[in-house]
Amino acid sequence: MATKPNGKSPVSSDYDEKVMFFRDVSLGPHETQMRFRLIHYWEAWNPLKKTLIGLEMFLIDEQGTVIQGFISPGRIEKYLPKMKRGSVYKLNNFYGSISKSIFWVADHTATVSFSWNSELSVLQDSPTPFDENSFRFHSYEDFQANCDLKGDFYDVVGHMKLFNGQSLIETPGPVMKLYLWDQTAGDFCKKFKSYENTPTVFLVTTVNTKSLGGTLALISMSSSRVFMDYDVQPTIDYFAWLGSNPEIAGKVNAEVVTKRKPLTIGEIFSYFKHEYA
Repeated sequence: MATKPNGKSPVSSDYDEKVMFFRDVSLGPHETQMRFRLIHYWEAWNPLKKTLIGLEMFLIDEQGTVIQGFISPGRIEKYLPKMKRGSVYKLNNFYGSISKSIFWVADHTATVSFSWNSELSVLQDSPTPFDENSFRFHSYEDFQANCDLKGDFYDVVGHMKLFNGQSLIETPGPVMKLYLWDQTAGDFCKKFKSYENTPTVFLVTTVNTKSLGGTLALISMSSSRVFMDYDVQPTIDYFAWLGSNPEIAGKVNAEVVTKRKPLTIGEIFSYFKHEYA
């Protein structure tokens, strides 16, 4: 197999050209091609300096492997007009950078960073199917262990209850509070109101786990998305499970619903000033 000048060896695909799969991405420059579906992208901001860090992406290749992507602020204008969630692309030339130890959304240790010579184009009439989505589900214990840490973002699926403005996710385990903010909250309200019947099963992606008033809470981030009832297979599966376990629908921990922790305006502002918040 021919080797590129930088020493990185691409692998064969079903296409005529040589491409590299996500599982083979290592650190350093790669003068080769990769092909993927763009699942999601969002702006990453520094919460203290209020400056744009870059454009983060969630990508999946034809083998179902997911990886995080990144475009620096100076290059966003070049690539953003071509980007559409759900579309399939090919990328020539990129740099494998080490994934940050904070706020991971994929298990791969490397991040695909667009470099000065990267070329992005839409892949037309792909003969190989690309998965639409990929989710990272973990147990209540995993959320609890990751609470208040700058660590991985996980996805959660469950039965939602609304009480006095509070949202609670009931899973096969304990109840967890869910807080939606900013664009995620707006998108949720718009979608929620569009349903003829009130949706009951929700999947929320990339949530940050916090301890609020002694209760485990799931906080939405700029990368978060919400799927309802029959939107994706995991919510369909949970909906079916809920139907065969009707006693779950009426099970609510009253202490979680009613417990309050009074805060002053100053304490709330102090909370927002912390970078992890």
